[in-house]
Amino acid sequence: MQMSFKVFALDDLRRKRDAVLVAGASGMRGLNHGNALSIDFADPEGHTVEVYLDAPWYVPQPHGDPLDLDKTDTQIWAETETACRSAPKFEPQWAKRFDTASSGRPE
Repeated sequence: MQMSFKVFALDDLRRKRDAVLVAGASGMRGLNHGNALSIDFADPEGHTVEVYLDAPWYVPQPHGDPLDLDKTDTQIWAETETACRSAPKFEPQWAKRFDTASSGRPE
């Protein structure tokens, strides 16, 4: 079981990472799922928490490459798109079918 929270920009994900580490989170890891970018960690009581950002591509799951949030947004999005396009059943901009609100994702 885990609790998941959605953010809308890579900078939001970075800020959450920094804040929860200061607050005592442990086991921090960044994951690039292709269709989402996330950080997973344990809160001070040991509960699993995920903070994620949707990406505009679909790839079959499970998919989990390491995510380095110290890279630039441009680097992260380029690496994500390259990995997604090489995956079987890749589909561009899948999230647009479900979310019409502005999200800060690359188009």
